Amino acid sequence: MIRVENLVKTYGKASKRSVDDLSFTVGAGEIFAFLGPNGAGKSTTAKVLTTLMMPTSGSAKVAGFDVATQSRHVRECIGYVAQSTGIDHFMTGRENLMLIGHLYKLRGAHLERRVDDMLAYFSLTEVADQMCASYSGGMQRKLDIATALLHEPKVLFLDEPTLGLDAQSRIDLWNYVKRLNEDMGMTVFLTTHYLDEADKLAHRVGIIDEGILQAVGTPSELKDLLKGDSIALSFDEGDTERAKPLLEAAGFSKEVLDEDDGLRIYVDNGGETIADLVSLLSANDIKVKSVTLARPTLDDVFIKFTGRSMDKVEEKVKPWWAQWAGDDWEQQAEQNEWEGNKWVNADGSAKDKEAFEEWVKEGGEATEESGTGQKDAAAANAETGDGEETVSEDKKEEQAKPGDAATGNWGGNEWVNADGSPKDPEAMAKWLKEGAGKSSE
Repeated sequence: MIRVENLVKTYGKASKRSVDDLSFTVGAGEIFAFLGPNGAGKSTTAKVLTTLMMPTSGSAKVAGFDVATQSRHVRECIGYVAQSTGIDHFMTGRENLMLIGHLYKLRGAHLERRVDDMLAYFSLTEVADQMCASYSGGMQRKLDIATALLHEPKVLFLDEPTLGLDAQSRIDLWNYVKRLNEDMGMTVFLTTHYLDEADKLAHRVGIIDEGILQAVGTPSELKDLLKGDSIALSFDEGDTERAKPLLEAAGFSKEVLDEDDGLRIYVDNGGETIADLVSLLSANDIKVKSVTLARPTLDDVFIKFTGRSMDKVEEKVKPWWAQWAGDDWEQQAEQNEWEGNKWVNADGSAKDKEAFEEWVKEGGEATEESGTGQKDAAAANAETGDGEETVSEDKKEEQAKPGDAATGNWGGNEWVNADGSPKDPEAMAKWLKEGAGKSSE
């Protein structure tokens, strides 16, 4: 179903290879996982296979069609779910599906039936007519996948499908992917940096690092490459260098690998070996801080081929509403207080109503920051000696009445919590959709 031969993708003047001479195949009806850390080349490979990028060299075919010369035919055969959600949070689930269906040129009763089928399949029927801003992360991701399946594709591409989801939502989504594969015979190509996701979900796994495909096989086949148990050891500073040659020379050692905070040693029988291992190190005045015994995992395989662990991967996901809080939303959340952004002053008043309205109208495109600053706003609202607030006449005109959703005045007051998250995402989305300011007096 997918055939890749000597695929290369380079970026920039330095011709840095994001994908370096990849060759692999994915069979029909198979779940294939690309496992690797951030920047390994997973998403680049997915974008080439889905015709969103042209390869620098090499070839790739999906469902028998060349991604470079037959891109239209490839797109007719595939569904693609990117890392960032493709749904419109200010539309309902049903509206999102109907919109995507029209883009696929589905019409009439057939489209309505497909929308109903997808809503039912992903258990979204009850919330189908609710604003997507009110959906949980797991529900939004299921809707994402539903939009990619409307036209009944042969191959489904999932780029980090469970990124940012809680543990239960991840497991729930795994079950849906398994059902798609089993019920519909769907071929699935997914990228992930979650070891358990690749281990439990995929029929075969390709380990990729720095653009190079290090190994391909079933999870069991990859683990069997190591044969035996693994023992992770951590030491005081300086002792790691002393311990490594001793362990390499020991008769019970099959392989010794460096880790960020110590060593990992592979042996035939870990339970029987630990006592001998600790005794050897102790006799040489090397103190072991911690010992962990485990059967080989995909992380052990990754360490074998790359020399580092996948467990150290840092996950960082922006919530969908971060665009409304400005570029420094994360810093504001850490300080646990609203400090204003390019649209809203510290007191919640709008800096420039007309600019904000234009920004919303144009779909959230960035514009130049304007209006008064945080200090001016704070000074305008300073308390007088008798406990009453003094507000300038200009500010009175800009500020909304209590409970009024005035244009540009959603941030930092009735619409946004102290950490920058919406108090009521559905209400805010509805307000923006209805014109961002058509509120009753």
